[in-house]
Amino acid sequence: MGERERREADEAVCAYILALAEAVPGAVCIYSPLPDETDVSAAARELVRQGREVYFPVMREGEIKLVSVTRRTRFTAGAYGIKEPVGEEREPAETEIALCITPLTAFTRGGGRVGRGKGCYDRFFAVCPCIKAGVAYSCAYVKEVELDKFDVPMDVMITQKGVLRAEEIK
Repeated sequence: MGERERREADEAVCAYILALAEAVPGAVCIYSPLPDETDVSAAARELVRQGREVYFPVMREGEIKLVSVTRRTRFTAGAYGIKEPVGEEREPAETEIALCITPLTAFTRGGGRVGRGKGCYDRFFAVCPCIKAGVAYSCAYVKEVELDKFDVPMDVMITQKGVLRAEEIK
């Protein structure tokens, strides 16, 4: 995608994230994007501005910890060059998350997903039950991916074309 097309896609994705978050009461976990990921920063800022309970994942020794984010939260470069919030780190199992916005590299009709291959989100979802919303550009759709028994499928996929339950993706 060109820069303009990608910017428009990011804006559409953020609007869909905000609409989904409005329908799901409770805390939202959302990520800081890497340069090659769908940019959800505007949605994250708006959720914080609205006063929603928002958490960002931070990587610690291959595991996800959660940091609560407010308007006053400061960010710094963390693992893998990802912007991370500075604050108290919480265990996912001890944090109630209603909706988790997760970056995807590729996704399938059944909610199968490809991430960065480290299994961090799979371990996160095993201890933190929530609605799992994968985010990617629509061009990341693939007919199938090789999954193992530990891979956790997404409940919904968000692309610039909309929000769909996994089984609705055609």
